[in-house]
Amino acid sequence: MKLAAPEHEASYQEMCDLLKRHADKVSAVDLLAIASNMIGKLIALQDQRTMTREKAMKIVVANIEEGNRQVFSELEKTVGSS
Repeated sequence: MKLAAPEHEASYQEMCDLLKRHADKVSAVDLLAIASNMIGKLIALQDQRTMTREKAMKIVVANIEEGNRQVFSELEKTVGSS
């Protein structure tokens, strides 16, 4: 399984900047749909000789869980602060 690494932060930030440029035009639900569609396309573009659908989905699920953990960890740091 492959988790996004700290060295991927710059790419992540660039993707966030792109989303921010369009955030006023689409809802949070729309952004989720767009991102999910992109993930589906990225899975389809994997080398089918080395990446099974099951392996790809394990990577997606693990990274969704890690992303959620990271956000909640950051939010916990702000609880009670002003």
